[in-house]
Amino acid sequence: MDWNTRLDTVVTHAWEAWTQKRLGLDKEDREQTAKSVRDTAANVYTEDMDDEQWFQATVARLRGER
Repeated sequence: MDWNTRLDTVVTHAWEAWTQKRLGLDKEDREQTAKSVRDTAANVYTEDMDDEQWFQATVARLRGER
């Protein structure tokens, strides 16, 4: 699987976890949170991560844990 496909998968799952599957978000908020998740996922990635580690690191950063 190429990096962009992996990124899309991580972003989708991290966004759902972080936003609780968009409960209460309007269209603008959904777009902004999606951009934040994509940026965060791209920034936390390292070459030695598998997708689960990448997902966990993304969610942790979004929640302010790292």
